[in-house]
Amino acid sequence: MKGGIHRQVHPPAGAIQEAMTTITSEVRRCALCGTVSPQGIVLDAERSGSADLDLRPPPEQRDTIAHWVQECPHCGYCAPAIDENVAGAAETAASPAYRSLRSETGAPELVVRLLCASTMLEHANRFVEATETALWAAWAADDAGDREEAERARRRTLDLLDELRLRDEHYIGDPNAETLVMVDVARRAGDFERAGGLLDELAAVDDPRFGALVAFQRERIGARDTGRYTIAEAAGAAP
Repeated sequence: MKGGIHRQVHPPAGAIQEAMTTITSEVRRCALCGTVSPQGIVLDAERSGSADLDLRPPPEQRDTIAHWVQECPHCGYCAPAIDENVAGAAETAASPAYRSLRSETGAPELVVRLLCASTMLEHANRFVEATETALWAAWAADDAGDREEAERARRRTLDLLDELRLRDEHYIGDPNAETLVMVDVARRAGDFERAGGLLDELAAVDDPRFGALVAFQRERIGARDTGRYTIAEAAGAAP
C-alpha cells in the first residue's frame, strides 16, 4: 500500500523539514501544454501511529496529501507527475466528463484534483492507481468536512475495486485484506448492505487480530455507523 509517498530520497538543499516530514518543490513542465510550474513533492513523512481501517495513514503522513497528485495551473492536467504523459491524457482532458469535473465549484479543490487524476489513470487502464487516488479523494473530503463528497469518492473507489477484480487485478496482494478494506469503504459510504455482503465473502482466517477487525466491522455495520476508526482502536475493541 503506497499511502501517498512516491519518492524516498535524501532531501536536497532548500527543502523544508518539519516534524520529520520533508517536502520540496521542483519545477515541472506539463506534458500536455508545456507550461512550467513549481510542484510540491513529498520526500519523506512521519509514519508513527495507527492507520485507519481503510488504510488512511496517520496524521503526519496524511497531512502531505496536497502533494500526492500534481496539477498544471494552465491546462488543468492532473496526474501523479504532470511531466508524465499518461496514456490518452489529451483525449481525457478534452472530454466533457473531465471538463465538467474540473469546473465543479461545490467540491473542495483538492478533492477535485484527486478525482481528476483518478479519471486520467482509469482511462489509461491504470486501475490500481485510479482506485488508490479515488480513495485519497475520500480522505481529502473527510479532512475538509465534506461528507457528501467523501461518500461520492468512496463509491467511486468501490466501483473501481469491482473493476479491478473483474480484471483479476488487486489493490492489495492479500484478497482477504483487500476485502476488509472494501468493507470499511462501503460502511463509511453508508452502503451497509454492500459492506455486510463483503464481510460474508471473507474466507476463514486463523488470525485473532484479523478476526477482531471482522467482528468490529460487523458490529459497526449493525449499528449503521459510518464513523472513522483506526486499526488499533478496532483491534482493541474486540471482546
